Amino acid sequence: MRVKYRNQEHILPDVFIVGAAKSGTTSLYRMLNGHTQVYFPPSQKEPFYFCFGGKEPEGIAQTSKERHIWQTDQYLKLYANCNEGSLSIDASTAYLYKYKESISHIKEIYGDRAKELKIIILLRNPIDRAYSHYTYLVRNGFENLSFEEAILDKNIEKRKIERWGFDYKGYSSYPEQVKAYMDEFPQCKVFLTSEMKKTKVFMKQVTGFLGIEEFKEIEAVKANPSGVPKSRFLVDMLRKNVVLKKMVNLLPERQKHKLLDRRDAVMSKLIIKEQMDPDTREILLHYFESDVLFLEQLINRDLSHWKY
Repeated sequence: MRVKYRNQEHILPDVFIVGAAKSGTTSLYRMLNGHTQVYFPPSQKEPFYFCFGGKEPEGIAQTSKERHIWQTDQYLKLYANCNEGSLSIDASTAYLYKYKESISHIKEIYGDRAKELKIIILLRNPIDRAYSHYTYLVRNGFENLSFEEAILDKNIEKRKIERWGFDYKGYSSYPEQVKAYMDEFPQCKVFLTSEMKKTKVFMKQVTGFLGIEEFKEIEAVKANPSGVPKSRFLVDMLRKNVVLKKMVNLLPERQKHKLLDRRDAVMSKLIIKEQMDPDTREILLHYFESDVLFLEQLINRDLSHWKY
């Protein structure tokens, strides 16, 4: 989409995949990245720009700050090479969590054209999403509390300043987040993570919403598996190997994603999917009960499978 901003015309995303985190957004991103009519900035799945809108990030881990795009000129460059006729997409999961800031900055940049944007929201059972987020951070060596400790309000308030992802319950509190996007953007589509199990049907719905050709062949992608490492050394070797990262970054985008798919397949064999304590699940069922009821009405979907 060509947008006039600060008296200059820029190519900006036509579509935003705004979240939720740990709900299949990376899998969707990798599948769409193989489509000939779609453009993602190379090696920049989650710019997170609209969380910041040109202001230097505060209250975020330094490592996160370094890998996100917050300067306006840098963000504008991400889409400068998008071919005419291609659908450009920004897939940043924090846009759902930081919905107030993100929507405000989107409207500021896009002006009247913001109403033309297409918004995709992927939602997962809020309890499973929170636990997956937790075990993902355990896998990556960022989390050392038990899940029960990590979801205590006092710990969340203290720790989310260091890393947004520590707000396990906040990331799963969908109603206000989703309603805000639905109110502001006429073309806002909510999908459920469970629908991704039928990959061909799901991707037909996605491509139909985006107005691009259907995939002739599409295989399911299971990206970024969460779990407790069987071997911290081996998991870190896959995640942090500098030589491997350099080799991957030299590859064309589609080959790069195929290699990342293989990496994640290996990763899934190096982690353990530990079950949540039933008592903890019961506590969270009550915590999210009103959210789920409200969301059912908001998106007009049956979410009974989220209630146990």
